[in-house]
Amino acid sequence: MFNWCNQKQAIKLNGTYLLTHPESGQRWESKEQAQLWYSQYQAEQQQKALAEQSQQPALVDVQLQSVAGAIKVPSDLISRQAIKITVEEGQNVTLSGQLDISDESFLLPVLRDDGRRIYFPIEVSGGQFSAAFNFPTSGRFEVFPALLNEEFMEPRFSISHITFYVVRATQAAS
Repeated sequence: MFNWCNQKQAIKLNGTYLLTHPESGQRWESKEQAQLWYSQYQAEQQQKALAEQSQQPALVDVQLQSVAGAIKVPSDLISRQAIKITVEEGQNVTLSGQLDISDESFLLPVLRDDGRRIYFPIEVSGGQFSAAFNFPTSGRFEVFPALLNEEFMEPRFSISHITFYVVRATQAAS
């Protein structure tokens, strides 16, 4: 949005005042001259943003289809934006599903509630993935798109936000 300051005879842009024409270095002759430059500037910025968007590769969707070994899992894993899984500490939990990429393996970072990361291996074969998790202590552990993609040069995957609630194992009194 064009924001002209009559008192300073300047454009207010990104929290600062632009007192002169960026190419000529001369003070603005009029509000109209500044507004014309600003319109061209906005058009260039939009073109740059569109060019950057078209250069970004399409993200491959990680489709979680099953969770084995958990105490509680949502009945519908596919259509959820956020998936909450309850597991017992020290228990093996396996997530599997579809990931349409060539066969490969990589590390999946999981963020602990204390800010530390734990890494788990993911195996992809024939468009299917499998990942085994085992959390040694109780707490909240999360996986989300930015975290999943941080180990790659460019973002590759989209994923629902997954939260593991790890509860303490209890023993029945005898």
